[in-house]
Amino acid sequence: MIVAGVMSGTSADGVDVAVVSIQGRGSYLSFDLLAHHSTEYPKVIRQAILAAMNAGKISVAELARLNFRLGEFYAEAARKAQKKAGSKLDLVGCHGQTLYHQGAAAPYLGKKIACTWQTGEGAVVAARLGVPVVSDFRPADMAAGGKGAPLVPLLDYVIFRAKHRGRIVQNIGGIANLTAIGAGDGPDKVLAFDTGPGNMVIDQLTQMLFNKPYDRGGAIARRGAILQPILEESLRAPFFRLPPPKTAGREEFGSAYAKTFLGRCGKAAKADVIATATALTAGSITQALRRFVLAEEDMVTGLSPAAAQRTRL
Repeated sequence: MIVAGVMSGTSADGVDVAVVSIQGRGSYLSFDLLAHHSTEYPKVIRQAILAAMNAGKISVAELARLNFRLGEFYAEAARKAQKKAGSKLDLVGCHGQTLYHQGAAAPYLGKKIACTWQTGEGAVVAARLGVPVVSDFRPADMAAGGKGAPLVPLLDYVIFRAKHRGRIVQNIGGIANLTAIGAGDGPDKVLAFDTGPGNMVIDQLTQMLFNKPYDRGGAIARRGAILQPILEESLRAPFFRLPPPKTAGREEFGSAYAKTFLGRCGKAAKADVIATATALTAGSITQALRRFVLAEEDMVTGLSPAAAQRTRL
């Protein structure tokens, strides 16, 4: 089966499409990457996405237009990837662009609700490409009792599991997340959760302070010094102490968080702020590994010693 996977993450910087040949059944699958295509969102589209994410109020008409416009954008990106691959697609998986994600249930209209919302109309993609489209991955997971994120643990298990070695797979996107796979464990034993900010806070602050969309190659951060008191205070935030499963997004680490973070930094040099935000990403990943995955005598763990031992690298 030839499948195009279409991905746009919480960083909202663009779309990646992988065209893959998949063979096998169940969790015994093999993959052959046929082509990859990456394209940035045009400035006006990215601005519309970010505005919708951060909006206290937005019109239904604007949301509907954005939904269909992103469907067209995804279809064009998938078409270009298909052309590179030189193969006819059998299926498209399109996650959509997350506009809102609330992994923890909260009271709403008389009932506790956890919810998520992705935009990018799958029907448009299907019509333009002439193949079936699978979407709504996050809502389906939440409807079944999951947190809706991260989305990749099962694939991580299929690709990286090993009989005699535990493995940890760390992804750093807008939000960072990990998958811990114990040696010889089945998929029901996989531990996966969001560790905190990935590039989201760094990007927001780089835009605010340097009018650049991101810190290319970490060049700005390398010029700065880490503001250790700010870093330590930031790492004491409640989210980092929550046990897994847990998920995060712009609701926790978006523009409002970046502004608060910048305020804590006071009159520090701009490069120091970016260095500290970068250290926050690295520090929160390290902290999550120590608290919830790796077992050592002087570390708090979210796993039993036996389970943690299985996930040791």
